[in-house]
Amino acid sequence: MKKYIPEHKVQRMRNIITKDYGNKTKIQIGYGQKTEEHIEGDIWTEGKTKWTVKNGITQTVTKLDKARKLIIMPLTCPKCNSRVMRGELDKIFWKLHAECSNCRISHETNLKIKNKLDFKKYEKDILVNNYTSWIEDLEKYAKDYIDDVNRDGYITEAGKVEDWSKQNKKQLEELVESNIKNIKKDIKKKFDGMDITT
Repeated sequence: MKKYIPEHKVQRMRNIITKDYGNKTKIQIGYGQKTEEHIEGDIWTEGKTKWTVKNGITQTVTKLDKARKLIIMPLTCPKCNSRVMRGELDKIFWKLHAECSNCRISHETNLKIKNKLDFKKYEKDILVNNYTSWIEDLEKYAKDYIDDVNRDGYITEAGKVEDWSKQNKKQLEELVESNIKNIKKDIKKKFDGMDITT
């Protein structure tokens, strides 16, 4: 009984013997893709994907590109263009103000020199924004906790089932709301009592 060897395998062996390794062994007919040449900075769409050329490399354009630009600290400060940013202070001030530590420190020093009232107001605004975001985080955490408590039971890491059904969700919500109101009142008193005229 003779074993059948397909023609493309015979052709492949011929190519190997004649050292034509790249020669085709099959003829394929089908769709040919139209190619376009793109240069640095071009943005185009293929299907549902946006593409661009950056530093000679074809890359996809994603929704997170703008966020990456905000997070990644550049080599030099974009405000003064002279100082290399590499220290811990530069990392902190880049995340907060998108500038190097020298630029931020000179800005605050100029505020102090020009008018003490402007600096006090600037300082108060920073504190108010910090407390406001802290209260928002606290409210979100409390809401998540209350939603979590609403479940009938919870399985611990040890494998025990704890019964949480006896806790009242309304009482917890009222307790959390009253505590957050008290915190807001205390903070408001603190900032209303803050003297910015000196």
